[in-house]
Amino acid sequence: MTVAITAFPNPFSGFESQFDDCVEEVAFLWLLRSRALIQPHYQTSDLAELESRIDAQLFALAQAPERAWAACQSALAHAGPGEVFAAAAVAFRTLEVGCIQQAVEAGLQDGAGFAALVSALTWLPGRYCHDWVRKFFISKEHIHKRLALATCRARGEDPCDFLTRILRRNDCRADSLLHGEALHCVGVFKRRDLSPFLAEGREGGEPGVTFEACRSAILLGDRSAARMLMPFALQSGPRQCDALILAMRVLPSTEAKQWVAQLFGQTSPDAARLSVIATAALGDPEAVPWLLRCMKQLSLARVAGEAFYQITGVDLQAHDLHHQLPQLNDAEAQDHPDTPVPPMDDDEHLPWPNTEKLTVFWETIKHRYPPGERLLLGEPVTEANLQRVLSEGPQRQRAAAALELALLDPQQSWYSMERRQESP
Repeated sequence: MTVAITAFPNPFSGFESQFDDCVEEVAFLWLLRSRALIQPHYQTSDLAELESRIDAQLFALAQAPERAWAACQSALAHAGPGEVFAAAAVAFRTLEVGCIQQAVEAGLQDGAGFAALVSALTWLPGRYCHDWVRKFFISKEHIHKRLALATCRARGEDPCDFLTRILRRNDCRADSLLHGEALHCVGVFKRRDLSPFLAEGREGGEPGVTFEACRSAILLGDRSAARMLMPFALQSGPRQCDALILAMRVLPSTEAKQWVAQLFGQTSPDAARLSVIATAALGDPEAVPWLLRCMKQLSLARVAGEAFYQITGVDLQAHDLHHQLPQLNDAEAQDHPDTPVPPMDDDEHLPWPNTEKLTVFWETIKHRYPPGERLLLGEPVTEANLQRVLSEGPQRQRAAAALELALLDPQQSWYSMERRQESP
């Protein structure tokens, strides 16, 4: 007897383009979130809302994994970081080895893809990624081990013995990128048992390794290592800003101010701006008159206004201490379609300080800010105040609070700003 099998129609037939749209939306929203992590106008609630939109798109894709993965494969032809994030977030949920391998290979092509891949592994619940992170740790490929370490750091999960084994292996230490990531993890997770490897890393060699060894030594409580950051802090390079911000928080105040003065006297294009950023990290109200003078320079006005806010906690917009500049609305933009759109910069969402009003305002409140005490958003650098900023502050000040907390308590791990605002 022959049994006829009824062919049911594919419920997703004709909707393939919607999967493409979902993948495109995930890629776009992730790029928006990655930018938002360092934007001054984003609060934790804004990030949580953005993350919920990403989750909604990923949930839609999860309803038809095969169709979703086909859309991801098409998107990977562009190989942008947003597409890598989308593909990885979908692939690891499928539990299909072939899909996961394709997503990982796409993410390991360049630095931007690597960061997107780490972000996807950070985004996912542990049940989808922990086994794979272990596989990456025992892989023969150094880049897989680095991916595993970076993922653990972003998730806030101590690599434990895997980190120890990597630092003990000569071949792993010979890979400067892997070595640097491993030393970074030593400081982030306060692994005092591995501090001898920091001494070895500080002896010289590849600059990235030296920097990470010094930073981790400082995080473990050795503030004398800050002086070894001077070449990084006072010379142009990819680690200059990080070195400055860290040094300002741990050097004696007099010495820190000498570094700022030395940097400000340089002729490099970014020297003055970095001096303002360093002053904000130092947090001494004594610098406010100098910041007010910096605000009179067009190139420094907004970043100096942000430094004033970071030290005093005075919101320029809330106190009407900024210039109300005309905004180009959508209709006007359409009337001038040939007008070039300026690239996004770090100051784009900062207010333009009204120097005249701000100078008068400062004279009325400066008695509240005795010079010599380090402040963040107008409050002393104490655990309670830092926890409040980390919980409620804008992104850049949250990042400052996270670093200050890690420096304040040699036992506390350095909070990862990559973490989701709400667990999935």
